[in-house]
Amino acid sequence: MKAIFPQFTSKLSPQKIILFLMASWLSASALINWVNQSTPSYFTLRYAGLEGSLSLLLVWIFFALAFFVILSNRSGVKDNIDSIGRLLFFSWLLFSSSMVSQMNSTSALTMLAIFNLMALLLARDILRSAFKTGRLIDLMLSLGGLTLIVFNLILVPWLNLLTDISERLAVDPELLVAYVIAYLGLCLMIGWLLHRDIEIFKKNWFIPLIMLMVALLQIFLLGRILAARYQSLSTPSYDFNLFAQMFHNMAETGRPVTTLERNMPLSHFKVHFSPIFYLLLPAYLLMRDPVVLNVAQGFIVASGIIPMVLIAKHFEFSKKLQFAFCLMYLVSTAFITSNFYDLHENVFLVPLLFWLIWAIEKNTKLGLILFTLLTLMIKEDAALYIWALAAFILLDRKMIREGITMFLASGIWFILAVSYLNTFGDGAMTGRYESLIAIPSLSLLAVPYAVWRNPGFILSQIFQPSKLSYFIQMLAPLGFMPLLHRKLSAWVLLIPFLLMNLMVDYPFQSDMRFQYNYGSYTLLFYMAMLFIAGYVSPERSKDSRPPKTPRQPIFSKRTQPKDQDKGETHKTDLKEVQPVFSRKMSLVPRILIILAIASGSLFSWYHLKEYEEYPRDLIENREELANMKAAMDRIPKDASVLASSFLTGYLYERETLYDVTYNLTWDSYYPADYIVLDLRPYYEIDQDHFLSRFLNDSYETQVHLDQQIIILKNAQK
Repeated sequence: MKAIFPQFTSKLSPQKIILFLMASWLSASALINWVNQSTPSYFTLRYAGLEGSLSLLLVWIFFALAFFVILSNRSGVKDNIDSIGRLLFFSWLLFSSSMVSQMNSTSALTMLAIFNLMALLLARDILRSAFKTGRLIDLMLSLGGLTLIVFNLILVPWLNLLTDISERLAVDPELLVAYVIAYLGLCLMIGWLLHRDIEIFKKNWFIPLIMLMVALLQIFLLGRILAARYQSLSTPSYDFNLFAQMFHNMAETGRPVTTLERNMPLSHFKVHFSPIFYLLLPAYLLMRDPVVLNVAQGFIVASGIIPMVLIAKHFEFSKKLQFAFCLMYLVSTAFITSNFYDLHENVFLVPLLFWLIWAIEKNTKLGLILFTLLTLMIKEDAALYIWALAAFILLDRKMIREGITMFLASGIWFILAVSYLNTFGDGAMTGRYESLIAIPSLSLLAVPYAVWRNPGFILSQIFQPSKLSYFIQMLAPLGFMPLLHRKLSAWVLLIPFLLMNLMVDYPFQSDMRFQYNYGSYTLLFYMAMLFIAGYVSPERSKDSRPPKTPRQPIFSKRTQPKDQDKGETHKTDLKEVQPVFSRKMSLVPRILIILAIASGSLFSWYHLKEYEEYPRDLIENREELANMKAAMDRIPKDASVLASSFLTGYLYERETLYDVTYNLTWDSYYPADYIVLDLRPYYEIDQDHFLSRFLNDSYETQVHLDQQIIILKNAQK
């Protein structure tokens, strides 16, 4: 464990200090948790404020001093023991054991078990040392870790977990067996494909062809569903139809104005500062059809495969390994399902973050500047992803000037953007973090304080039942590789995933069908590439433990075996390279890559199957949709309109257009020239209430198609 837990020496490095403070803080938090075992509500926001902070601080100082004494006494002992690593593992065992008894839900116990298993994997050198040397401290830590895992697993109500999974997937528990069999079969098929030493994998044109095929397939899979959603009048005002109106106004006036978003004429940039949308305007101008906006998302996501492959080449991945990552990209559930609630500026995070990562790896100044600025133009909170990457290159790549510049530039941009929104716009959306703010006067700064004050409370937010499925769907298509890093510097890339998706209680930010996954998943994908890069080029990433005997780099495009007769090294011809899954290869990355592709395939297939209803409905209800559209075509272009949510997208060209449900939330409503109500079953509610009110207010029926649409005209105009 030398890479993540460096030995304690008289000259402390920043990484050693951070790990040392983390160990003492976890131990202090564990003790506070034990003291409050009799307080059922301890893991709540109430105990993430100022109350008890002094006690935690004093206990933290006590453990820090105790650990410092222990490490100082061992500093002169040359037994190659990673002391800080062992203290950190010990502290995690203490903290986790203080959490287990407080966890009372199936999902919380399951996710805690996953965390404990990951901790055990990260501390595998301690287990190995205990087995080989019999060192007492390692034996005790290993026994403690294994006991905690067993105890945690025993507490998990597996039958309830199976029932919960089947309910969330809307399948019978017996059918889950079929899914498991299909999953295992898929793993075997992928393993067989990657094991084969196929000649075509060595061709120079193979990877460009695969990239093109993956991009086209991704565009097809996404495009047909997203196009069908709009054409079948199934896109709501929020978040697609407002963008349809916005792009129409951008094409006409150059201004991103919409009346739908906030029930009044307002620039979208006063809700989210997203000038990146102007990059999409030329594509819209080609056809002037909102369906272009939805389909364009497939092109934007698919374009990210280009910088991803360039990063893989920089890591010296072989063509077969590049092929494997192309498959992972294709079946990544987050890249597919995040489009399913239609257009959002976050879609640009995928290609731009990959291009920024490529610029970091190549250390190109122009690329760093360009892609940092473009990423910041996506949205005000895009600065979070820049901060994570800046912290990574500061800690891992020692790119001090570049990291500080990125951090400061994104910080200044964020402050200016939020100030603009608060002064001239609708205000920054900080309300989604209210469940983490125990000290309102600190605003968003109360969030990191809450993490320090009560980490058990933060974990209780992460371990919500609704987030277990989300957690698995985000990480399984990556083989859980992001959680297997043994370098602190890589773990900072997890911060957006935790802060943006897992810690908040805003349900859409931990839902695979919404746009909040793009940025977090892109960084998780990069972490998976870094993990494998440690096996391909151990000298590039020190988080891979050097083996006792030389091993073949997994999927490496060249090897350098030692000539037994001459004692020389030489490059081996490509034809002599060992097959991908040679017995000499490390087992871990092989299994994880197979599991990643199989998991992504299964999850993506499940979601695509669910959304297949839109292309099907478009065909089955063709006549009904044509009648509804013909009726709406009779409304003059210059007329003001109140319309049901799923119909505002077709009426996007109207300058004055309001969502009837949103508009009626006030005591009065806008006296539009026309009112259009959706009568299709399952599309709108309370239409009878709306209709009676409008008819009593001098509106008269102009068109009425039963269970389809009704159009009312203002008789006073």
